[in-house]
Amino acid sequence: MLPYITAILAIATIILLVLLYRHLPNRRIFWYFCFTLAFTGFLAYVFVHSSHPEPPVMSAEEKYEMQQQQHTFMIWYADYQKDIDQLDHNWQLYHSILEAFKEDAISIQTAYVRLKQLEDESRQLRDRLAQKNPPLSLNDTCYDLLIEVMQKTRAYAEAQYRTIALSRAACDPVHLRSDDQKEQSRSLQDIMIRESPTGLFTASEISAIRNYLTIPEEDQ
Repeated sequence: MLPYITAILAIATIILLVLLYRHLPNRRIFWYFCFTLAFTGFLAYVFVHSSHPEPPVMSAEEKYEMQQQQHTFMIWYADYQKDIDQLDHNWQLYHSILEAFKEDAISIQTAYVRLKQLEDESRQLRDRLAQKNPPLSLNDTCYDLLIEVMQKTRAYAEAQYRTIALSRAACDPVHLRSDDQKEQSRSLQDIMIRESPTGLFTASEISAIRNYLTIPEEDQ
């Protein structure tokens, strides 16, 4: 697009110069105008190229190192995605249990047993995420971004576990505050609404890492 615009401007400039040359009575004014126009164009060219310098060409060593960084990140991210899928699965199962009890499709005892099992799985996932760190072989930029990703993920997993644990405690048959199914369901719904974690938003950090590790086309 830029070459077309440049060509159009060049043609318009030539036409304008021809018109000025024919109609200006003083040729000295015309040549002053041409000099001013050329000098202005030169300054614009220098400014554009100095503010947008050509990116340096990657050496073979730098390209190899970037490829190694890409490989390391891809392995880590594939494993991390499994944990994210498990978080999503646990959360869907949690809502499914509460919805089944709300529709009176399962008893409070069944809801308790299912939530107790889900609580154990959620705790294990939370503890596993607490021990997971980015690879030390990543450079500082990528490592720091992944630290932010893990901090958000751990906070989300902790909030998810807490919500499930509180729901399990609320439907413990030994400590039920009411025998009314609708009231029991409202209690569980209140916990879900009050304690549910906000969304896990890590797309900006992951995108920043991928952009950072992208090898320019001219270096591929």
